[in-house]
Amino acid sequence: MKRTILSLILILSMGVAYAQVDKAAAKAAAAAQKAAKKEANNQMVTAQKMFDTMNEALKQNAAALTEDQVLEECIKGGELISKALKSGLIDEKKLGEAYKLSNDFTLRINNTLLGRASSGEAFDTTLFYNNLRAMTDGLHNELLNTKVQKGEYGNEKYLEGRKNNLANSGDYFIYAAQFENECHRVKNALEAYEFAMNYKQTYPEIAEQCQLRIPEEQIAYYAYHAAHEAGMYDAMDKYYDKAVTFADGAQGTKQVKIQSFLERGDTVKWAENAKIMCLDAPKENEDLIQILLAYYQKQGKEKMEGFADEVIAKDKDILIANYGKAYVKFAAKEYDEALKYYIRCTEIKPDYYDAWYQAGLCKYSQAMELNSTISSIKNQKQAKEALDKTKALFGEAIPYLEKARECAPDEPHKWAFELKQCYTVMGQSAKAAEMDALL
Repeated sequence: MKRTILSLILILSMGVAYAQVDKAAAKAAAAAQKAAKKEANNQMVTAQKMFDTMNEALKQNAAALTEDQVLEECIKGGELISKALKSGLIDEKKLGEAYKLSNDFTLRINNTLLGRASSGEAFDTTLFYNNLRAMTDGLHNELLNTKVQKGEYGNEKYLEGRKNNLANSGDYFIYAAQFENECHRVKNALEAYEFAMNYKQTYPEIAEQCQLRIPEEQIAYYAYHAAHEAGMYDAMDKYYDKAVTFADGAQGTKQVKIQSFLERGDTVKWAENAKIMCLDAPKENEDLIQILLAYYQKQGKEKMEGFADEVIAKDKDILIANYGKAYVKFAAKEYDEALKYYIRCTEIKPDYYDAWYQAGLCKYSQAMELNSTISSIKNQKQAKEALDKTKALFGEAIPYLEKARECAPDEPHKWAFELKQCYTVMGQSAKAAEMDALL
């Protein structure tokens, strides 16, 4: 029984001790809170005095302070009021007043730095960007925390002016992005571009009156290409869908996207996207079609021919696709089919040497292959028919080879040999001698 009573006494005494500790902790916390609140208010009062002193000096004498001195005072004052606001301890009734003071500093900093930028003077681009963020958030919060008072002595017109300040500041984020990008601080640049793109959503109170100097898709275009230059491929992917809707830069944006896959070492993705781009607009991408044909050729002539067929199905007048198709058919010794596509090439581009030469080579190759079989034909009639056919094929090659000659008259090494052979077979010795002299 005595032990039980003793235990109860110990428990009760411990409870009293804990209660005393909790009371002391609460008292200390309250004291700390009171001190912090007092500090926040003192910061606000000090910042206000700094602004008033500076403003009064400038009113008395515009040259009382240099621009650098004014900028320095505004930065110090802005930092002080920013600390007070971040503490969260400013009285709710004074929040509008606190944000007004913050804006008085940030607006002056913003205007000073913009003035330096427009006159080509050096200035701190990061300060411009960070101040801009503080300024627009400050304007937004001043509007939220200031009660509108109408009438002759009200603040309605003043707040409308602040609203205009906020609405007109969206463009500054585009400037900030360009400044930071030029200084190779691409992360800041992309943040600024994105802030500009989402400006109306971030500050809905000015959405109707805010008119950015360039559309969102053009801002995305700038962000996309800034990300590419920095090798920030995830950011590129993020901005691509919007950037490609900027009509004036769409083609370049698509090309950069495709190029980026090669930079990443992903040739499969490169080929997939390049193919989509080529089939979407064959005429605008003939150079890329040529590169893709070479890519598919390494994977097999069937792949190359399949791609050529897809392009021709979209646009039958794509020169390189027709040439690629002819190349595959020629390699398969399907000379008649190859000839059709080589001739199509000459219809598209009448001075296309390669197509004329290859068209002649179709007939020339047929003649050479048939000629190589004549000695093995035992039937004299059949042998003569084969010989006549061979001679006819050599003759049919001549017009195409002569057209090739017209396209490259100063390069006889490209066509003289075959023409010599053809003229020799046809019995035109003078022509054959002319070609021989050119070799």
